[in-house]
Amino acid sequence: MADDTRSPKPDSSGLSRPPVDDSHADLARLDQKLADVRGRRGAEADQRPEADPRQMQQVGKAWSLAIEMVAAVVVSLFIGWWIDRWFGTAPWGLLGFILLGVAAALWSAIRTALVMQARQQADAAADEAGKKK
Repeated sequence: MADDTRSPKPDSSGLSRPPVDDSHADLARLDQKLADVRGRRGAEADQRPEADPRQMQQVGKAWSLAIEMVAAVVVSLFIGWWIDRWFGTAPWGLLGFILLGVAAALWSAIRTALVMQARQQADAAADEAGKKK
């Protein structure tokens, strides 16, 4: 008990170090706590559901679609602004190209949705055919 209250002694480098406990009880307790935490983490990892590849593919497709839509509007906005500066037709070039960009973005979204719907129907038909056999 008296060893815990004494002040640290400087080592050869002049730095103070706390007194060393020969029983290593603290180290054993820390090791046990670490083992408990690792065991709980391992159990939690086993309980997590696996990611569905189809769902991940659909999420990627959704992000791709969102980026395409934003890019179409931004590019058309830039082209409209450039045409207005070049020909002095402000704001008609900008408005016209914004409408054109929005129409292109919507067409891209509709086309992608139709492809995804056709793929989903084909997958459902294949699953149904597999169940009948």
